[in-house]
Amino acid sequence: MPLLALEGIRVLEVTDGIAGPYCAKMLADLGAEVMKIERLDAVSMTQRQWAGERVETSLTVEDTALFLHLNTNKKSVAVDLESADGQSLFRKLATQSSIVVESLAPGRMESLGLSYNSLKDLNPSLVMTSVTPYGQTGPYKDYQYTELTVFATGGGMHREGIPERHPLKYGGEIAQYFAGTAAASATMGASVGALMTGLGDWLDVSIMECMAGHPHQIGRRAPFAYNGELDPRREPRTSAAGGREPYAVGTFRCKDGHVSFLPLGPRMWPNIARMIGRTELMDDPRFNSPELRTDNRIELEAIFQEWLDRHTRAEVFEATNNAGIPGAPVLTPTDVMDDEHFQERGFFRELEHPEHGALSYPGVPFGFSEVDDVPGHAAPALGEHTVEALSEILGMDEAKIGSLREAGIVS
Repeated sequence: MPLLALEGIRVLEVTDGIAGPYCAKMLADLGAEVMKIERLDAVSMTQRQWAGERVETSLTVEDTALFLHLNTNKKSVAVDLESADGQSLFRKLATQSSIVVESLAPGRMESLGLSYNSLKDLNPSLVMTSVTPYGQTGPYKDYQYTELTVFATGGGMHREGIPERHPLKYGGEIAQYFAGTAAASATMGASVGALMTGLGDWLDVSIMECMAGHPHQIGRRAPFAYNGELDPRREPRTSAAGGREPYAVGTFRCKDGHVSFLPLGPRMWPNIARMIGRTELMDDPRFNSPELRTDNRIELEAIFQEWLDRHTRAEVFEATNNAGIPGAPVLTPTDVMDDEHFQERGFFRELEHPEHGALSYPGVPFGFSEVDDVPGHAAPALGEHTVEALSEILGMDEAKIGSLREAGIVS
């Protein structure tokens, strides 16, 4: 077994947004040597500045939290890909690499002379993963996007929100991170194929299609797929409950915060009654059937809430575990970082940044029994590894690198 899961795999990354960088980050977190090809001016493509805008503050361009998060364990190589010399350098690096991850607009890599078809002539085993909002083909391929647009066009918003209001998307950038995860998984599969056959592939990853195929969306769409039934927006709690116990579905306050529950159907009712110390409710004529508990859920919820008001999140979590009920505390960011379970498993790790000191980062959500963890290093400074790439990989001497720097090809 190698020291690291992806040791010996070199990746060239030419990305913007979130999905492409996150795909490359997952490969880097498993030990691949990821070389992030950045513009010399650090604008736009790198997310070193949000949306490429310069903000006059005391912070440096590397201070965006998004950049620091997406680029741990990567190397930075600053090259002007608009120039013929810069494109030549990229092609030479591609011949010494296993994977290219790019998220430029469809056709942009081809316009730079760096398309998959041109690169595979130089390196037949190369895998190129292209992550774009709507894919390389189709009527939307050239459209601009945000998280909102890909979430909406992927069908994810149709059923989210209360009936009398407008549809809503999930918080954060779910579609883009999921697409990055899917792209990394597909890249790994294609890389295995390349190792076995000597032939690479070009992967076309559409963020919109990743959202449309998200397991949660597929599950919600099943009634329509199989029976033509629409899935309209409903009141959040009753919608989430379905055939479950609606009075105990969702998020509730407790003595020191909030807890969430999703009991799995009527079989959970005796467990809940025992958990809150009200076993007599099982024979109460108001609550002795699923239909009656649904009809009288406001009254039953008040009883449930009275129990919650007397217990802390930790006490509720222990009680749900003992009772066999799916439930958990809602942890704040501070709670998560301090949680004993995360700490024992070493999920968060501290990396030293030369400007910002020690910062805590999440690790990968799985571990190997026979492969070492990646030691980890903070996001690189712009062009921090340019000399290393040109000298150690391409064999250039100091004079040649200096001339490229003077010509504005690298930095």
